[in-house]
Amino acid sequence: MAEIPPREIILLKAGELFHRKSYSSVSVDEVIVASGLPKSEFYRIFSEKSDLGQAWLERLTKRMRIMHTNFMERLGEPERRLKKYFLSMSSWVESNGWRACQFANTAACIDADSEPEMTYLIDQYKREQQKFFIELVGTLVDTKDARRIGTAVFILYSGAMTEAQNLKATWPFEEALSTAEELCGIR
Repeated sequence: MAEIPPREIILLKAGELFHRKSYSSVSVDEVIVASGLPKSEFYRIFSEKSDLGQAWLERLTKRMRIMHTNFMERLGEPERRLKKYFLSMSSWVESNGWRACQFANTAACIDADSEPEMTYLIDQYKREQQKFFIELVGTLVDTKDARRIGTAVFILYSGAMTEAQNLKATWPFEEALSTAEELCGIR
C-alpha cells in the first residue's frame, strides 16, 4: 500500500478541522497535532497558515469540480435532476453536523484585505458553482432562459445551504428545491 505524502496528510487533516470548526478557529498547531507530523515537516511544506488555506481551497475546488462533472455525466430523468442534487447536498449537510459550504464559511471568517488570495479562490469557486447551475438548468429549460433561471437556482441553493446550517434543519433545501423546480417548469 502506498504511503500518503505529508502534504496530503496535512491537507486532509486541515480540511477536516476547517470544516468542523472554521478556518479562522483552527491554529497551525492544531493542524500539526492532527497530522501527526513534526512541526518542521509542516513548515517545510507550508510557510504560513494562509499558504495552507490556499492549498486547501484549491484542493477543495478540484474535488467539487470532479463532483459536478460526475453529476452532469449521470443526469438521469429531467424531473429528478434538481431533486437529486438538492437532496443529496441536504443529506450531506445534515450528516456533517450542519456545517454547510466550506467556501462560504471561510469567506465569512477571513479578512478579504489581508487574505486576498483566499478571497479570490473563494470567488472563483462560487462563479464555477454558478456556471454549474446554469449548465444543469440548461438541460431543463430553453437555452435563452438558462442563465437567468440557472443563476436564480444557484442563489436559492446558496441560501438553502446557509439557512440549513443556521437552523440545523433540512426544510430550507426542500423549499428552495420546490421553488427551483417551479422556475424550471417541473411539477
